[in-house]
Amino acid sequence: MEARFYDDAAAFWAVAHDLFEADPVKHTTVLSVIHAVLHAPQQDAAPLMLVTLHDDAGSLCGAAMRTPPWALALSGIQVEDAPVLVNALLPQHPELDSVIGPQSVTESFAAAWSAATARDVHTVFRLRLFRLAELTVPAADGFPRLATEADVHVAAQHLLDFNRESASHRRSTLADALDSVRRQFALGSGILLWEVDGVVVSHATAKVPNSGASRIGPVYTPPQHRRRGYAAAATAAAAQWALSAGAHSVLLYTDLANPTANGVYQRIGFRPVTDFAELAFDPRS
Repeated sequence: MEARFYDDAAAFWAVAHDLFEADPVKHTTVLSVIHAVLHAPQQDAAPLMLVTLHDDAGSLCGAAMRTPPWALALSGIQVEDAPVLVNALLPQHPELDSVIGPQSVTESFAAAWSAATARDVHTVFRLRLFRLAELTVPAADGFPRLATEADVHVAAQHLLDFNRESASHRRSTLADALDSVRRQFALGSGILLWEVDGVVVSHATAKVPNSGASRIGPVYTPPQHRRRGYAAAATAAAAQWALSAGAHSVLLYTDLANPTANGVYQRIGFRPVTDFAELAFDPRS
């Protein structure tokens, strides 16, 4: 088996797009990330990690990508090929510190990477991918509205607070959040704000449909407005936006450590698809 590395996202996508577009539910993360890389590139972004795997006849059999500092996405890799990818990456990217993907694939890769690098593995997140079956719109005070450029600061503050609560191990600044919100506007995503008496009490972002799939996230409600149904209502509004924008599949991830969120999304019509994991590698003490 041969590994091929790419310096250019367009060249990588020309080779790998059929693999990912064949299953837009499983590959929702890669599809939204590559869409952003190709259509709203960030200035001064760190170099991408892009690799495809090919059998002896040259046919594509796997692909993986990373946009640092985020984890290497492994949804395009088969379990049995994970050790092959490890051997290909070791001389090229020994600095790799995390992976994300279907649980079986990430665990296979992590075991091989740990054995080869003498690094310990720890779990960052256990995630569950959900897909909307039939939407049940919940009742809640207030109403949804689509964010505009005038709302960039409130959306960015929500995003910053979300990142600090859910991923405190990653450095996050307001400038980063502002840049992220502006990129979502540029990409055509729907940022749905839930408003009560003129106050934005929750929001949910739905990515622009890609290969028929739209993923919702983040969903955030400030602590003082929680337990009033606003997150469920905002998520339902984001799902309605995604469907009206042409999505055939509306998706979201939940953190399995948060049973409340898992229950909320199931009550409005989301059903589990499969489990994912993000695993990180630490120097062995």
